[in-house]
Amino acid sequence: MKKLIYQIPTDLFELFVVELNGYGVEIVNRDEEYTVFAIYAEDNEVSSLKSAVNEIFEDLGNGKLVLEEDIQEENWEEKWKENFKPIELPPFIIIPEWEIYTEDKLIPIKLKIAQAFGTGLHATTQLVLSLLPKYVKENYSILDIGTGTGILAIASAKLGASKVKAIDIHDKAVEECKINAWENQVNIECEEKSIEDIEGLFDIILANLQIEIFRKYFKYIPSNFEKYLIVSGIFKNKEKEEFIELANSFNLKIVEEKSKPESPEKPEDLWYAFVLEHS
Repeated sequence: MKKLIYQIPTDLFELFVVELNGYGVEIVNRDEEYTVFAIYAEDNEVSSLKSAVNEIFEDLGNGKLVLEEDIQEENWEEKWKENFKPIELPPFIIIPEWEIYTEDKLIPIKLKIAQAFGTGLHATTQLVLSLLPKYVKENYSILDIGTGTGILAIASAKLGASKVKAIDIHDKAVEECKINAWENQVNIECEEKSIEDIEGLFDIILANLQIEIFRKYFKYIPSNFEKYLIVSGIFKNKEKEEFIELANSFNLKIVEEKSKPESPEKPEDLWYAFVLEHS
């Protein structure tokens, strides 16, 4: 197993994590200027992981590999299991694939945890999960754009959605989506596809993406949902204002808005999520 240590400007780190979507990271050091983080990968995954990371670095215009080292897999596995704690996000609880939830208070979602320890769900994912119970109804059709691990699609299926489709442009994410759907015993169509190739009409579309992606591809989304569009991945007021203008240009109105701080240490740095419908 390999430990890959990277460095990226701190103001780009959260965007990187959202874009990587499907892998966890371990923060090694973080200050106002740079964030140093580690990603763990099996030997046969190192090449594809490096390529994915480098592609994101190119999109963001910064980031570099600092160190690559071998580690003992047995020690990593045990340390990972010791450090991962179930994450309660009522009505859901997120648990790793090796655990069994025996209570009936929350809806369990099992995830094949990515190759890192000490990670949790990003604020943007938590925002969407908090909105789903209110808007997803039995027999609804759902499209999850940029699905990553498939967690939002899985949550929708567990809430009673009868047709759930999840798309992503990364084959690794599609593979993770299929595995996690199987682990949770839900029927989800996981497919490698880009936004401009969306076909069909869905009751709800979920889009936890970056503002850069919305700028380029948002025009393909409004015609493909009937009831609601649930969006997340909007960071700070500048992006919020830009997204609202974008939504208005397609005659979409905001039904609900929620926000969550990037971290307790930065309560003023907010991530936003929106529920929209056709005017």
